[in-house]
Amino acid sequence: MYDLIEMETQGQPQIYYASLPFQDWSFSYFYTDKGLVFTTFQADALDAFDKRFDKAGVPLLQSNTAADQQFSAYFAGRQTKIDLSIDWHFLSLSDFSRQVLKVLQTVTHRISYSELADRVGKAKAVRAVASAVGKNPVEVVIACHRIVRQSGELGQYRDGVIIKRALLELEGQVGQTASRKNY
Repeated sequence: MYDLIEMETQGQPQIYYASLPFQDWSFSYFYTDKGLVFTTFQADALDAFDKRFDKAGVPLLQSNTAADQQFSAYFAGRQTKIDLSIDWHFLSLSDFSRQVLKVLQTVTHRISYSELADRVGKAKAVRAVASAVGKNPVEVVIACHRIVRQSGELGQYRDGVIIKRALLELEGQVGQTASRKNY
């Protein structure tokens, strides 16, 4: 029985995680040797990870100095972009979702879902683009908080609109109107 379990887990990468404070929350990130796989502001980060990646293995608590430095600099307002690898092979995403997230990585300022759909080359697929944005496993790194409704309202966010607003405030983007001028 032990050999069978060992054989089943040999193909699974080891998953690590760490947490950092941001205002009143704890920001947790999960990663493999190839890059980030999940980030969250949820109080029970391990439960959030488990719900997202059923049977992915048990993450081990282990800090990552490079990630800690970049996230700390971002949360202190010293940088606006996180430059860390993402383990795309670990993530179970459709080709369309992967395409949307890759384009989303290039967004530096607040824009609307419609504008993001235009950038993806699927102007009429706004709802599908919004759905792909909502499945973003690595918030902050792929800055889905910068995507807002056409009206300028913030819209939803996986970990709550309060955190979305806090991230936009940190970046100085709360009062901006979502428009093409903000590219």
